[in-house]
Order: sequence, then C-alpha cells, then structure tokens
Amino acid sequence: MPKPGESSISCCTYIPSSGLTVYNEPNGEPLGKLEPRTFDGSEEVYGAYLKVGQDSTILDYTNFHMIGYEVTALLYVDKQGAFVKTHDGYWLSVEELESKELILTTWMDYLIKKGDVLGWYANEPGLNLRAGPSTENTVLATLKGDLWEITLTEEVNGLWCKVTVKQYREHPCSGGEDLVVQTLTGWVKLLADEQTPNVWNYSKGC
Repeated sequence: MPKPGESSISCCTYIPSSGLTVYNEPNGEPLGKLEPRTFDGSEEVYGAYLKVGQDSTILDYTNFHMIGYEVTALLYVDKQGAFVKTHDGYWLSVEELESKELILTTWMDYLIKKGDVLGWYANEPGLNLRAGPSTENTVLATLKGDLWEITLTEEVNGLWCKVTVKQYREHPCSGGEDLVVQTLTGWVKLLADEQTPNVWNYSKGC
C-alpha cells in the first residue's frame, strides 16, 4: 500500500500511474507491466491492466482488496527473496514497489493497524471468542453477524489476536441509544490457516 499523499497513485487502486513491472518468476524475465485502469467518472473502476506487448487484459478482481472508500490495494500471496507473487501468479519486485513509495504489509499488521473502521465483524459461519489463543481454551461466545463488533489489540499469538467485543441490540449506524448488550474480552483466530482474514468491515462506512 502507498504512503499517504503519493500523487502518482491512480484514483481507485494503489498502483502508480507509471505502472509496475511483472516478472515470470523471482529474478526472472520481465513479462510486461501492470497499469491502473482509468477512472472517467461514469462507472466504478478498480484494478489494473496487465500489458504484455500489444496485448492488454484486466487483472482478475481476486488480486485486489478494498481497503477504503472506493480504494483497493493489490494483494500478494507469497514472498521469495526480493519478489512478491500476485493471486494470478505474476511476480513483482519489492525494490520497485518501495522505490514508488508502496508499502508491503502482512494481513495481521494491516488489520491491527487500520484504525479508520467502524468495527471488524466475523466472516461466516462465525468466530469463537475464546479465553486464550488456542482451540483448547473455553469458548466465551460465538460471534456472528454485524451485531458483534470486534476491536483488535496489538497482542497476538500466531494467527490469534486478543480482542474486545461489544454485542449490540441494533447496529450503531441505526443511531439508537443504549445499544450495547455486553462487552467481552478474549481471543479470536484472526487469520485462517492460509493466512487470510477471518474478519471483514464496512469499507464504505455506514
């Protein structure tokens, strides 16, 4: 993800207007470039084109994650040396990413450090809130839906994170008062075994 204020980033996706070189493998041969799609105001446009020679194809949406209002970031699924791999199997140079003021971050760090969210909520079919960071610990509650708001702490253990949870009668966006049923503290398995988030948030706000 880019540093705030980076003027070379396109409107709706964190890929520089100058593009990013795509490689066939770590330290391999350049295949082409990723270039951001153009936003003309007539439709929502996210993502990027993969340009190889005269050919241009739209990179699959699974390569991106919405991290803010109308803004997406490019995902990577593997890192080998100074290269990272996209969902579609292409490789990008870490050196080039950093030279263009893009920041590599893990899912754990991203979730914990992202502060401008209404709250995190458990993916289906739900998450168990436990007394400790293991499935051997007691289940304190099962978190399902957006009436269980999860606030993350910086205390982690492997794929687990210590959290504070509020259960609501109605979602806070309803504007009601005295909505909190109970507040609990415990641990959730924040990341799945494949290192993807077990939580989601309203990226566009209420």
